[in-house]
Amino acid sequence: MATIDRAADRTERVVAGLPKVSLHCHLIGSVEATTVVDLARKHGVVIEGGRTAEDLFDHDSYEDLDEFLRVLDVAGSVIRDADDFHRVAYESLTAGGAAHNVLYREIFLSPPGHPGVPYRTILDGVRAGMRDAEADTGIRSNLIVGLNRNGSAQAAYELVETVIENRADEVLGIGLDYSEAIGPPERFWKAFRRAGEAGLNRTAHSESGPPHHIETLLDLLGCTRVDHGYHVVDDPAITRRCVEERIPFTCTPVSSDIGRYSGSGDGTHLRIKQMVDAGLMVTIDSDDPPMFGTDPTNDFRALANALGYGLDELSALTANAVEATWLDETDRAALRRRARAMTAALAEEEEETPWRKS
Repeated sequence: MATIDRAADRTERVVAGLPKVSLHCHLIGSVEATTVVDLARKHGVVIEGGRTAEDLFDHDSYEDLDEFLRVLDVAGSVIRDADDFHRVAYESLTAGGAAHNVLYREIFLSPPGHPGVPYRTILDGVRAGMRDAEADTGIRSNLIVGLNRNGSAQAAYELVETVIENRADEVLGIGLDYSEAIGPPERFWKAFRRAGEAGLNRTAHSESGPPHHIETLLDLLGCTRVDHGYHVVDDPAITRRCVEERIPFTCTPVSSDIGRYSGSGDGTHLRIKQMVDAGLMVTIDSDDPPMFGTDPTNDFRALANALGYGLDELSALTANAVEATWLDETDRAALRRRARAMTAALAEEEEETPWRKS
């Protein structure tokens, strides 16, 4: 029993102390249930079914993607003014980020998830929250504007134009989210081409579609990252291409397992293991943390426990994330140095613990 406790304690020290870089975290999905309820009260919104903070997020029901998106829309609908966006950005970056040793995050914004709210209101509120979070904790952040693939291609194009017209240094690129089955990627090629012409980086969710969707993302949409992408290992040729081109995959163990997007649904995370073993550039994040009952530390804990990963394997995932950021090389180098220093200090601390010598 003592051996088991020591092993668990060592895992906990590693996953808690590990420096983390967050490339797949949605702002709406990172709002705590208590904040959703508080903002609903502020704006006089009655939450459907009389749900409270205790039962608003029903993690087990999210095997049904439509149910998850319905709850996500509830959260988005009560974030309405600049103060709200400041609050949720600040809370997600501090308690939901820096407190877990997240050094840097590229946050997914979903303007369509806040119906009736002007883009500028969203942008100004979130940027203010980002600045205050960095001042208080040191966490740096930038933004990815998500296009709703369940809407029209024209609406997506118009949102890209809005982003360009309101260009802000913090907005590094665009993404494509919501249900892949309803919105296959090729529908949005014009919006992605326009983003590329404006110098915006591009990524897209590909969690449940066939492997050839990944080729569509790379060749038609011009993506340089893939969000999720677990089905890549179903096609050896596409896997080889992504290994050779060092295409990053932003995987989210806990949410993808609950939703069965990762092909397991049983906590084994074997798809992620296959991706790592194939030499793919895998990064780890927590997607919609409170909605799935997780956090940045817990997603690394899930892999450590399921796959036996220790500091070497987990820190390699962070190193991948550093390289996959959309920072310029100067800022990426600074982040790399910071992450390596923290990893080295953690390794030294582990070397000095009594059980490593017994």
